[in-house]
Amino acid sequence: DHPNLIRNVALIGNLHHGKTMLLDLLVQETHLLDWSMTKNMRYTDTRFDEQKRKISIKSQPMSLVMQNLRDKSYLINVMDTPGHVNFSDEQTAALRIADGAIVVIDCVEGVMAQTARGLRHAVEEEVPVCVVLNKMDRLILELKLPPTDAYHKIHHTLEEVNKILSKCGYSKKVSPELGNVCFASSEYGWLFTLESYAKIYADYHENFDEKDLTKRLWGDTYLHKKKRVFRPKPESSKNKRTFVEFVLEPLYKIHSYILGSEGDALKRMLAHVGIQVKNEDLLMNPKPLLKKCLSQFFMNSRGFVSMLVEQFPSPV
Repeated sequence: DHPNLIRNVALIGNLHHGKTMLLDLLVQETHLLDWSMTKNMRYTDTRFDEQKRKISIKSQPMSLVMQNLRDKSYLINVMDTPGHVNFSDEQTAALRIADGAIVVIDCVEGVMAQTARGLRHAVEEEVPVCVVLNKMDRLILELKLPPTDAYHKIHHTLEEVNKILSKCGYSKKVSPELGNVCFASSEYGWLFTLESYAKIYADYHENFDEKDLTKRLWGDTYLHKKKRVFRPKPESSKNKRTFVEFVLEPLYKIHSYILGSEGDALKRMLAHVGIQVKNEDLLMNPKPLLKKCLSQFFMNSRGFVSMLVEQFPSPV
């Protein structure tokens, strides 16, 4: 009855970049079951050979009712596609029935051959493209990159994507401040856009609009603290880009606090940023504890749903 509330999207990308686990994250949010915090469900890998090899072989559709940042519900039809080059025809078929393509990219590995192929096919099918930079946790916990270096790594990956899209004749560019890039860690159960991250600040301070802050959270933008204004050039050599100062550094600090603190001190710190945990939760292993805390902090997938609604057309 309301086709304007429907979005049909295809999850595409390279092998092992986290497409199936990203869909697991959405399924766990919309299905209130007692999900394991330590085991990856791989919900859409329904065949025995898929479960044994831990790769997707056939495209699998999933329909989910999800809310955006304005608490409005939409029906999201997601097609999880294989990332292996031998099954690339499944990606092509999914793009032909989709209204938009979500390209999932591993932050550490960057743009791979199958990623580039998926981008080219999306442009050929004339569907809009959004990017999910997945496995952000690897920059923090595995590579242990400083926040500034992590920013340059992310920026380089998006430059590669835009270079491929421009060669194919795609008129738009993907960039976080345009609302078509999402940051995620499907392993630890969180994802956010710049708008949803700015909303966390806006809800906490209650004295500014998140859309104004969103425009200033990416690129060469610096906060001049003496004048309390944003400028394209740093005030001093100690100035950091707003994405580093307001997004990456808090993200790094939350990881370090959860992994390095314990007991009442950790519980007080988490309560200060709006994360409620029980005493028995604090006895969890680091990975499930991180997953539980960060999924609360980032308001789950509402920013992701808002991105789909704003960037992709309805079937009408």
